[in-house]
Amino acid sequence: MRRFSLLVPVIVIAAVGCDRSTTPPDANIGGTYLVTRETPFFDSGCDQDRLGDGKLRKNTRFTLVAARSDCWTIKLDDEDETYIVPTRVRAE
Repeated sequence: MRRFSLLVPVIVIAAVGCDRSTTPPDANIGGTYLVTRETPFFDSGCDQDRLGDGKLRKNTRFTLVAARSDCWTIKLDDEDETYIVPTRVRAE
């Protein structure tokens, strides 16, 4: 008599350290923030019907200049101002 064993693959998904938050942090004008995941930026406002003008890398620091609930004006360390949707940021 032959014995067969069924091997069932098990997939384990770990979300340790992942930032899945889509709720913006409190807006503190003049406060310093950090990008938690690659984030698109826009040169002329967030309400665009296209992809961003570029992307901010994870761990990019910036200062908050102005805020609406769905769009922040930020100043990068190189003094450039741009716009982001603040779902992938955290306060420093």
